[in-house]
Amino acid sequence: MHPSVNAVVAGNLGHLSLNRPDSINAIDLEMMRGLTEALDAWADDEAVTAILLDGTGDYGFCAGGDFREILARAAEGMTIGSVFFRNEYRLIAKLAEYPKPIISIMHGMTMGSGISLAGHVSTRVVTDRVKLGQPETGYGFVPDGGASWRLARTPGEIGTYLALNSVDLSPADAIELGFADVMVPAERVGDLTAALLDADDAASPDEKARRFATEAGPSAVLARRDWIDACYSADTVEAILERLWAFSNGDVVEGLAAADSNDPDAASNAASAADALLRLSPTALVATLRSVRAASDSETLRDALERELRLARWFTTQPDLFTGVQALVAQNTETLHQDEVPEWKPAELADVDVADIVAAMQTQLRHSVFSRGLGIPEEEPAAAPESASA
Repeated sequence: MHPSVNAVVAGNLGHLSLNRPDSINAIDLEMMRGLTEALDAWADDEAVTAILLDGTGDYGFCAGGDFREILARAAEGMTIGSVFFRNEYRLIAKLAEYPKPIISIMHGMTMGSGISLAGHVSTRVVTDRVKLGQPETGYGFVPDGGASWRLARTPGEIGTYLALNSVDLSPADAIELGFADVMVPAERVGDLTAALLDADDAASPDEKARRFATEAGPSAVLARRDWIDACYSADTVEAILERLWAFSNGDVVEGLAAADSNDPDAASNAASAADALLRLSPTALVATLRSVRAASDSETLRDALERELRLARWFTTQPDLFTGVQALVAQNTETLHQDEVPEWKPAELADVDVADIVAAMQTQLRHSVFSRGLGIPEEEPAAAPESASA
């Protein structure tokens, strides 16, 4: 039994609920094991025809990885620290490739790895009270768990904007940008769950979800696409900043002036985007841009997870991950955005060693996410005592 996961079979539905509500269901190693064991058991169980994945508590589906466990693991060493990420990425691939329909319900705070858990399954539901985001650059890390692959498949350069700026998404944004399929009002989630549990209802999980769905409205982020494409198509973070500043000051950037944008607040929004970038980890920004751009159309989710593991492992040796997470834990609020700017090292984009980042992305690991048939034993350390969550 794993208390951080509720796993029950009701009728022909396997129901998985993340069960760490006091930490907004932050993902720890025990939760990964519980989810993996249940999914493995149900994959060949003919009595289970579909899976429901949701989270307990009112605050959110999942706030992402357990920051304190990540810190503790990273402090133990690069190899041990990467165990957390490798197990997480294997779980995400298992969810994405599962042989039976999985429906996820995202409510409240759904951040980072929370999106990765719920965002690669066959039917993805958000409620009208959900807030999604990739906040990683704000605490000295990179979007991971398949996030670079997903972000690279949003329209134009929106994925680059979301990844670099740690932008929060509304339900409408999530649907329009491909992070979710339908919105079900929070007050109808109980009805949806009851329908999913009804073995006499022959409709598929996707059909049942759409039965309770309502229109989410237009996406505010998508409405900014013209100036986002113009500014964020630059090759470096420094060049993106230069374009944002120029555009906000009235200059024409890539054939577009703020006065001609579909966004009536284009100039001020671009200026705000530039200001936001200046608060974030320079190392994380450079690595994030490289990672999202590497997630080309020819790359598979598995390819992305392998690359992201190499980067995650490297970040466990970098000061910004420790600095950013410690500041976030000390902040002790319900947001994953920093109130104060941590002391990033290096503090300037120009001082980031790009060659180190490129090497980290390209260097093959002895223990990869997926077996490469090298006959290398997968020895993992004994489970550490459960740590407190952010």
